[in-house]
Amino acid sequence: MGESSSSCLKGAAMFARKMGSGSARMSLMGAFLWAVVATAARAGRAPLGIIELLLLFATLVVVPLGLELARLVNSSQPGKLGRVARTLPPFAAVATVVSLWQPPGWVAAVLSLPWLLLGLLLAVAGIAPLFRRANRSLENLAVGFAGIDLAIAGGWLVLSRAGLRPMGFQEPIVLLTAVHFHYIGFATAVIVAITAYLFDRSGLRVALLQPLLWLVLLLPFALASGFVLSPLLRVVAAVALAAGVTALAGILFWFASHLHVQTARVYLRLASATAWIAMALAAVYAVSDHVGKPCLTMPAMASTHGILNALGFVLLSTLAFLVELHTSGFEPEGTPRHAEKRAQGASEIPRKQPTPVPDAIPDFVARDFYDR
Repeated sequence: MGESSSSCLKGAAMFARKMGSGSARMSLMGAFLWAVVATAARAGRAPLGIIELLLLFATLVVVPLGLELARLVNSSQPGKLGRVARTLPPFAAVATVVSLWQPPGWVAAVLSLPWLLLGLLLAVAGIAPLFRRANRSLENLAVGFAGIDLAIAGGWLVLSRAGLRPMGFQEPIVLLTAVHFHYIGFATAVIVAITAYLFDRSGLRVALLQPLLWLVLLLPFALASGFVLSPLLRVVAAVALAAGVTALAGILFWFASHLHVQTARVYLRLASATAWIAMALAAVYAVSDHVGKPCLTMPAMASTHGILNALGFVLLSTLAFLVELHTSGFEPEGTPRHAEKRAQGASEIPRKQPTPVPDAIPDFVARDFYDR
């Protein structure tokens, strides 16, 4: 056990050196903190269930990785709000951990406010450049959507921590909405952004790719609206979203063969495979719940669909993209090295020889739903 832990730590350290950014290092530290919290929950020493653990995984690991990817593909230079927002994640994430340790009330709500502030700043910072016509590429638009998703997720987190029941919704629906917008909202929007960017960079063309990416970007909002407006809209949006993400995962599985780093290819194919299972579960649950004969309970969905989506599709795909971009010597637009390479007339950014990164997928510890 000791040798295995040491090997994992060495692999994680190597991965952090490859990333070479504050966001990536934060995700590494966040993964360690999340593992400690999950272990405490397993031992009965933390008042956390499966949904809280999924939320914390998003705040501690997924969002930092997503911010790093957004930084790489977004050609818009960050303004003051963007720079301020990038200093907040460590403090906001730790405050969220403490918030979930508290019973619902004003103390827990106040502790969750920094995460809401982070989302609001990223939303404004992502939307503002889009008013300039030159910055309206799909990847930039997707990054803007990711900020909006994170702001909505932060708002529902505050409502949950305050113990409020907006529009009559009760727990765990309120907290699940926050989880929903972290993963199928923020994380998926970032995956859409990097997919659009990599296809454009590679020169590959796939029929109907852009309409599919727009569908995946917009349907999370339609699904959320269905909970308020119409059960029929909810089930149609849920099935359409599951189908859209399944199709996107299929395209990414095929695109993996065009990546230059073997580790990235393996991660992306594993991510695609887990997405197919996760989205199939989501579609079955939506339809069966709509007809009044749910075949899966909400705790079962969190422990299956939730884990597959979080640790499979979202985590592995973001790691695949980061490994590919950093190991291949990619330089984001707007950096001095990128400008220097363009000035030298380089038709293609030189690629370093790939260095294998040890596979390090965290073990997930799930507890019974709300077993406090």
